[in-house]
Amino acid sequence: MNAQRSHWSNEPLKMPQEIPPPARVWTEEEMQAIRRGYVPQVMDEKWFIFVEDDRLYAHRSWTGIGVYEAAFAPVEGGYAIESAVVTGDESAYRRSSDQDESHILEMLVVGHLTGEPISTEGLSQQDPLMAWELTVPSIPKQAFLPTAVKKAAQPGGP
Repeated sequence: MNAQRSHWSNEPLKMPQEIPPPARVWTEEEMQAIRRGYVPQVMDEKWFIFVEDDRLYAHRSWTGIGVYEAAFAPVEGGYAIESAVVTGDESAYRRSSDQDESHILEMLVVGHLTGEPISTEGLSQQDPLMAWELTVPSIPKQAFLPTAVKKAAQPGGP
């Protein structure tokens, strides 16, 4: 099932500021994965992402604050982001440079939606906290919940 606005707390993005769209072109198959969105499963997953009418909305999972919006459009070879914004509300999100924000948006799409591993080079451009946030979906959930997983696997578990 695709992630929907109603699946998680979310607030509209405030004070939108344009950022350059990532130059990447996503295939039709990748776009299908992007349209599925992302609903966090454990506390350490920091992003809730959904798509409506080929417009992506990325929110902080703990607060519901809207951080990114991006409009996808068909292009030769697949889909590309034709426009993107990041929140300019500094009380809610510490914004980086336009190029850094464009890169983070691309890494969110890659890591959270397409399931493609994020390159070491891509992560090296991020501060350690953001690098962690971008890689969490690729870490097996058992790493977060070893006790719960162990109990569930036992006979008579929850």
